[in-house]
Amino acid sequence: MKVTFPNLGNIVTIAGKALLLNLGHEIILPPPNSKRTLDLGVRYSPEYCCLPLKIILGNFIEALEMGADTILMVGGWGPCRFGYYSEIQRIILKSLGYKFKMISLEVPHGNFVRMLRYVNLIKNKHSLNSLIKAGKIAWSKVIIIEELEEEALKTRPREINKGETSRILQQGLLFIDNTNSIKKLKEIKQKTIENFNKIKDPQKNNPIKIRLVGELYTALEPFVNYNIEEKLGYLGVEVERGVSVKPWVSSIFNLNFLKGRHKEKNIIEIAANPYLSISVGGEGQPTVGNVVLAAKKGFDGAIHVVPFTCMPEIVAETINKKVSDDLNFPVLTLIYDEQTGEEGLITRLEAFTDLLKSRKNKLVL
Repeated sequence: MKVTFPNLGNIVTIAGKALLLNLGHEIILPPPNSKRTLDLGVRYSPEYCCLPLKIILGNFIEALEMGADTILMVGGWGPCRFGYYSEIQRIILKSLGYKFKMISLEVPHGNFVRMLRYVNLIKNKHSLNSLIKAGKIAWSKVIIIEELEEEALKTRPREINKGETSRILQQGLLFIDNTNSIKKLKEIKQKTIENFNKIKDPQKNNPIKIRLVGELYTALEPFVNYNIEEKLGYLGVEVERGVSVKPWVSSIFNLNFLKGRHKEKNIIEIAANPYLSISVGGEGQPTVGNVVLAAKKGFDGAIHVVPFTCMPEIVAETINKKVSDDLNFPVLTLIYDEQTGEEGLITRLEAFTDLLKSRKNKLVL
């Protein structure tokens, strides 16, 4: 099989590639997300669909043009339309004349025969032990990349020279991508953190702190959000993610054995309960819970990123206005679609950070 899967930041690309290569698959990665990717997705998607569906469709078209014959996609269920992505994309791509196999990984809900068939396809005639070993390496990359990206978010507003944090992070990611040993991955992590510590200015020890919340793809894919984490770092903001790949994967595949999964989920749900006591699909309820927790933990504000027409995040946006009023906690909502302009986004980020800095200075005085 010549397998492809969608771009999603560094984590999915690097870890997904490691898993499939270790199982002997030929990988055809889509090119990095670009204006062409977006244009292709917009051209062939229904207008009312959200931005992630459109860009991922663009990824698949570009990869199929490069010779991919199998698409690996994650499925889902519930009120969020994410669960329908793979089927909608399959129908669109078939109507365009592409020939391929679509593998949609999701909790089987009784259809274990199909799930087993897909697992066997991914296993690619390798032993179960080989699958487990490949999975461990890929999962180690997920964890270490997330930890390094989180460390970069703390380092960037404290760096002495602009751009050093991103340079060190990219170097570490390159080493991770080319490493197939869990021991060496840990060594790369330690070395990269040491390099981060060398570039910090000790005088920049009290930056404003923002929690980034919202729909996972929009929050984690830099092309979609216009590198919001990096932009905020250069504005002197320490960003903490309210969404990440690790709990998302464990939730999708119901990996209850993953350490801390229940504890983390319960804390967020409990925080959201006074405002939103049930799941509305996607990251809707966690978005509200994360904003409440950020306010209670002394963050200076939160930024909520929303793909246009996303129902769970529209619900969360409405409720966050009440949370913001009750807790006197600033929340900026940014809505993304194919018409979103970078300059307007920068202006809003600058205004919001100026507001937070002003509030913080008044509290200090």
